[in-house]
Amino acid sequence: MSQESRLITDLQDGVLQVTMSAPATKNAIGKDMYLGLAQALRDAAQDAAVRVIWLRGAGGIFTSGNVVSEFEQTVSGDPSPVRQFLEALITFPKPIVAQVEGVAIGVGATMLMHCDLVYAAEDTRFRMPFVNLGFVPEAGSSLILPQMMGQAKAAELVLLGRMFSAREAQDCGLINAALPAEDLEQAVQSALQTLCAQPPEALTKSKALLRRPLVGDLMDRVNEELALFEQSLHGDEYKEAFAAFSEKRKPVFK
Repeated sequence: MSQESRLITDLQDGVLQVTMSAPATKNAIGKDMYLGLAQALRDAAQDAAVRVIWLRGAGGIFTSGNVVSEFEQTVSGDPSPVRQFLEALITFPKPIVAQVEGVAIGVGATMLMHCDLVYAAEDTRFRMPFVNLGFVPEAGSSLILPQMMGQAKAAELVLLGRMFSAREAQDCGLINAALPAEDLEQAVQSALQTLCAQPPEALTKSKALLRRPLVGDLMDRVNEELALFEQSLHGDEYKEAFAAFSEKRKPVFK
């Protein structure tokens, strides 16, 4: 992972801070970042010194989603980098607290479904533009979003692929709270401190119970989504969407 795109980890007092840092691309996630995130989560799951994960992006930005030029690299392989990350995230046994600022686009929005507590600055912008790019949604979002916010709202956000606010994200259950930017880190720190003071075995058992309704079907759906996602990379719709993006014009789908 280059210095321009890297994962920064720091363990203090039971809190493992995991920071996505790729300033040139608004912390976009490419192959190396996916692999780094997966390894950090796997290591933390086995490390008794880690009580909770604090997930954030550098420079006041969460993440703009995937590195578009690395789509094929991230979904290729057995298991692919993105599948390794999603499996490590979905099966992570300890609490994950996400601090979301700036933008949370694509996987930056859908990964939040697998975090336990999510706090966002009220000016954060969210978007799940999978259909817009000729893809299907990922990270199990086609299964979880309708359960989380209802079929109508999930269809609105996925099929239209529009930008939505932190307040709307809170109202539909994607995040816990939308807060003034100056209050965000204090709220996150308070949650982290409370979690670290809780009995760890009770925490992990409780998280497992809360997540149990998703166990089984979820990874099957993730694999189905990824297979369709990979197919779409070679389809005409993605090619037109990418060409239109590169040429700064509106795509025309037949």
